[in-house]
Amino acid sequence: MLSFPGSRHWAAVLVLGLVLALTLAAAACGDEEAQKDEIKDIERGPDTPIVVPADQPIIIGVSVPLTGPDETAGTEDLHAAVVGVERWKEENGTAIGGHEIEIRAEDDGCSESQVTEQAAERLLGIEGLVGVIGPDCSAGAAAVIPTYAEAGVVMISGSATRTDLTLDQPEPRFFFRTAYTNAAEGVLQARYVVAELDVTTAYVIDDGEAYGEDLADAAQEALEATGHTVTRESIVRGTVDFSQLVGRIAADNPGVVIFEGFNPAAALLNRQLEDAGYSGPFVSSDAAASVSDFIEPLGELAEGAVFAGCLRDLPEEFLADYIDIIGSEPTTPFPAQYADAATILLDAVAEVAQEQPDGSLVIDPLELRDAVSTPKLLAGLSGTIAFDENGDRLAESTGLVMCEVQDGEFVRIRF
Repeated sequence: MLSFPGSRHWAAVLVLGLVLALTLAAAACGDEEAQKDEIKDIERGPDTPIVVPADQPIIIGVSVPLTGPDETAGTEDLHAAVVGVERWKEENGTAIGGHEIEIRAEDDGCSESQVTEQAAERLLGIEGLVGVIGPDCSAGAAAVIPTYAEAGVVMISGSATRTDLTLDQPEPRFFFRTAYTNAAEGVLQARYVVAELDVTTAYVIDDGEAYGEDLADAAQEALEATGHTVTRESIVRGTVDFSQLVGRIAADNPGVVIFEGFNPAAALLNRQLEDAGYSGPFVSSDAAASVSDFIEPLGELAEGAVFAGCLRDLPEEFLADYIDIIGSEPTTPFPAQYADAATILLDAVAEVAQEQPDGSLVIDPLELRDAVSTPKLLAGLSGTIAFDENGDRLAESTGLVMCEVQDGEFVRIRF
């Protein structure tokens, strides 16, 4: 568990690296009993008030992957939540009802749902937890949405895009997202193909997981509705040799190849397609739009690759704050959505928290959920903010953009 007490000049990169190293070292030594001791049995539920004990901090949980193949995106999403909290403090003060605000981050394994469930168990065992930013990935989110709902804990994801996550969640609905949906992303990919590419055929490939399959379904449906012929393929995440698949694609020579999934598969597939002789356009998704995990490993081979859901243009003051606090610029797609999520949650906590005579804070979970559902933040870093009855954003302005790799950088495409 990573803890961030919240000081604007706390040298976040060094702290994160040190604490994460210690966490991994403890895990490697089999210190499971120590980890269990940190988890308390706290009574929670939609009708059970959240209590922040006297002289204890308000805890904002963050559920993101901090190790493994999705570490880069998860770490930057955590950083963005930290920056969002610090910016909120600058504007509103460092405490709510006399209670300082802290972030506790848990490594949620991204699409490893069992790891996400373990992260949820640890976060729900923290006194003073008022809500969770995340989970980062759709598979993990699907696994724990019922868990947090049963506990009466609001969760706001800035990156879990699978379309049905909000639609299938149990009542009362405690899951929201500042991210767009796969349905919108797939349609945007198809719009790009129609507007920018003079092609009639496409290969659409998913990574065999729910996120990739959902996104591929959306892209395929939108392309076929415009008269394109689509060949659908699927891989198994973790595969590194795509020789048979790229051989078929090179022989068919489709107008475009669209891959819906994560790195390193996206980068490996792109490289092997070029090695096999395919020279047509390569389009992918937000999960693969990474400088460190796609552009840098491929070098010049990455040039011309196109992505939906890449990093949008960020306001100068937010970018300056991010660099000041974290020490580097963000490179993955969702910093604005995670900073907005932190702002929405803190605004809601400040609105409904009730100070008690003994110095504690009491929060009604349903009142907090309702405050999140009607956010005070109307114009966020990622665009206009408003949620529908399912917890999805109403506005088209959700930070969803297309970009192309040009000279080693993501450059936005407007069409």
